[in-house]
Amino acid sequence: MRQAIFTAARDIARKEGWPSVTMRKIADRIEYSPPTIYEHFESKEAILVALLRYGFAQLLEELRTAYDTALDPEAGLLKLADAYWDFAWQHPELYQVMTGLGGVPFCAEGEPEEARAVYLFAVEVLQQVVTALNLDVGDLREVFEMIWGTAHGLISLAMTEGLLANPPHGKQLLQRAIRDLLAGWKARRSA
Repeated sequence: MRQAIFTAARDIARKEGWPSVTMRKIADRIEYSPPTIYEHFESKEAILVALLRYGFAQLLEELRTAYDTALDPEAGLLKLADAYWDFAWQHPELYQVMTGLGGVPFCAEGEPEEARAVYLFAVEVLQQVVTALNLDVGDLREVFEMIWGTAHGLISLAMTEGLLANPPHGKQLLQRAIRDLLAGWKARRSA
């Protein structure tokens, strides 16, 4: 039942946007009465929080799979960026819930453990890159924020069809930004 509720909420969001998702529409979609939905989730916000947690767990799995196929840490960082980009486009409604895009009408309290796990994995990968290339990049949290901010910014621009209406071009820009960042660190090391 929970999976049917998740699927219905995501389908409605994909077609009509997150503000249009209601408990009644979810119940209608899965052909149950609204009280049945409330037996599983106390509110729309509870569904969104569950989807947010599910999304981060899925993202972590996809990031790990991508990284495991890399030949070295530097290539792994680039594969992570690709996997993050691909996740956003393969699961746009989940990405919107996870990042507050698309008119998602709630704010999760605190940081879900699944989001923290994604962050810790990304910092671990950054540490491996820094160690393998013998780089001095400063605070890894700031490096993570720089890379994530770039990735999320490009995805947001592409999803809202604002300044960047070409998703494949955005993915290329993300790869270029990371390669340029790595080149800058290497140059600074050599100087």
